Amino acid sequence: MSKAEKPQDIQEGDTSDLCVLIVEDDEIMRLSLEDRMRLEGIPVRVACDIAEAHNQLHKGDVDMVITDIRLPDGSGADLFYYLSQYYPGIPVILMTAFGDVADAVALVKAGALDYLAKPFDLKEFIEKIQRNLSRIQDQNLSAAPLGLDGKTFRPGSGVLGKSTSMRRIERLVARLAGVDSSVLITGESGVGKEVVASLLHHNSRRANKPFICVNCAALPQNLVESELFGHEKGAFTGATQRHIGRFEQANTGTIFLDEIAEIPPETQVKLLRVLQEQVVDRVGGTESVPLDVRIIAATQVELDEAVKNGRFRADLYWRLNVINVHIPALRDRRADIPFLARMFVERHVIEMGVPPKKLSGEAEAKLLSMPFPGNVRELLNILERAVALCDGPRIMAHDLMSLDEDHDELTSPHTLRESVESAERQAIHQALVQCDWVIGQAADDLGISRKNLWEKMKRYGIEKE
Repeated sequence: MSKAEKPQDIQEGDTSDLCVLIVEDDEIMRLSLEDRMRLEGIPVRVACDIAEAHNQLHKGDVDMVITDIRLPDGSGADLFYYLSQYYPGIPVILMTAFGDVADAVALVKAGALDYLAKPFDLKEFIEKIQRNLSRIQDQNLSAAPLGLDGKTFRPGSGVLGKSTSMRRIERLVARLAGVDSSVLITGESGVGKEVVASLLHHNSRRANKPFICVNCAALPQNLVESELFGHEKGAFTGATQRHIGRFEQANTGTIFLDEIAEIPPETQVKLLRVLQEQVVDRVGGTESVPLDVRIIAATQVELDEAVKNGRFRADLYWRLNVINVHIPALRDRRADIPFLARMFVERHVIEMGVPPKKLSGEAEAKLLSMPFPGNVRELLNILERAVALCDGPRIMAHDLMSLDEDHDELTSPHTLRESVESAERQAIHQALVQCDWVIGQAADDLGISRKNLWEKMKRYGIEKE
């Protein structure tokens, strides 16, 4: 078998974003099914064998698999059991010739969704697919555990964002609600890996149990094992009493190991035993402590490269990477920026206890144009400063400053007054241009009176072009 991968999206009451993977080695049959599904508006991917199916699954947007029973490098049964292990919840429909119907029936009894006996009518095929896609949609929206805010979490509703990729991640969270498989979350720093880990825990059957977060990069090098596994009194100099490690603290619940690539090689061996045996050995202890812990790990490092370079154990990697959730960078899902920005502004207003503030149109436009190398964390920090320093009820473009702009401002030879006046002049001019020089509307957008706007235009020499 190959790697475990990621899935991800869905909009309420709409199956147009549910993607189907067709695995068929007969080229004419494959192209015929693909063309008909595209004609019906059903997103589709295709593969000619199991190896290519693994590659398509790795892209993360597959919601249903339709596979032939007989394939060049295996069987539909092989693919079904692979999906059952690494992609729990993705339904499988089998296509079979008359002589293989018994095999298909056996797989349906084992959990496959349905089967189609060849030759079949294309209209019947499409109706069956659409009917089952609607059923998947209804199941995912109704079988909804409690979310982070204590309300019903509706997968695909956009709690993580409005982009297709983040909605698919929500649907994967819902699929994993009833399983304890290890999850590896990958993505750049600041994309929200801990948020997804928390959502996985709080929407699982362990939701009312401990959720312990560990930043492996922040653990002292000489105390990593003690912090993770605990130690007995007298285990080393300074160990004046027994210490319960993070794994024991998470017992019956979930442990989130962030920056897992930073675990030292000698500790990786002991961590592997914890995963395999579900026991922990305290430093200096003589007895193993049984555990019942679900493990979620995260990294911004390409762990497969770390395995090749000998910096990370291959066996540990595969133990952690049962199900992979990859979170795209914010620049690759810009549809999330306005949604997240408004949410962060509301959060900061409440936390700071300041009057309500909203983002202006020009502020949102600026956010959409920013590169965000720091991803969601950078967006959060930019808006925290904007809420803290913005005087009016509207946050303008000049209130938003990236780290690079902040550095430029700090090293600028201009005085603070000159910098403020320059930013104010630019904001007023942009507001006037955006509303076609309608003074009343520009004043409202800027959060000032018409008289104040006229005075500032006169002071800065701003005239209609």
